[in-house]
Amino acid sequence: QQRTRNIVIFGESGSGKSSVINALAQKQVAATSDSATGCTFRYQKHAVDLSGERFILFDTVGLNEGTAGTVPAAEAEAKLNSLLRDLMNPESDGIGLLVHCVCSRVKVSRALRYYDHFYSVICQKKVPIVIIITGLEYQEPTMDSWWDTKGKEFKRCGMLFEDHACVTTLCEDSATSDVLTQRITESGKNLRKLILNNC
Repeated sequence: QQRTRNIVIFGESGSGKSSVINALAQKQVAATSDSATGCTFRYQKHAVDLSGERFILFDTVGLNEGTAGTVPAAEAEAKLNSLLRDLMNPESDGIGLLVHCVCSRVKVSRALRYYDHFYSVICQKKVPIVIIITGLEYQEPTMDSWWDTKGKEFKRCGMLFEDHACVTTLCEDSATSDVLTQRITESGKNLRKLILNNC
C-alpha cells in the first residue's frame, strides 16, 4: 500500500499558503484571499498526487491577524499547536514535511518567531522543514535572486532549512504577460520539485 505523507504548510495570513497548495495541485482546491486577512478558519486537508506519489497538504489558519482577523492571532497559534501535536503523536501518521510560507516583504524577525515556536519547540526539530518565499513575480533579475541576497539573513538568525523555493503564486489569466506566465509555470515546477525532493 502506498504511503501517504503529511505536509503542514504554515505562515502569516496573506503569505500565500492556499495559493501554494493550488499551484501544487495544479487546480483550485483551496480558497484564497486577496487581502492580508485570512480565509481559512481551521486547517483544511487536501490530497494531492505528485509524480504518482500521494501527499496530504494541511492548509493551516493564517498567523498574526491580530484580534480583528478571521481567526484571532492567539487562537490561530493554538489551532496550529494542536494540529502539530496531534500529528506528532506516535499513533498518528506523523509529519513528513513542515513548509514555512513567508511573503518576500515580511521582516525576517517575524518569521523567526514562528520558526522557533512551531519547528524548534513544538516539533523539536524532529521533522524536515523547507521555506517558500512568495510575492516574487517582479523580482529581478530572477525570482531566486531574492534568496541570494536575503537567504543569509535567515541563517544568521539561526533559521536553517533543508531547501527553499522562491515563487509567485499569481494565477494566469488572459491579461498575463509572457514573462509572468513563464514565472508562474516555473513556480509550479519548483514547488513540486521542493516537495518531492524533501518529503
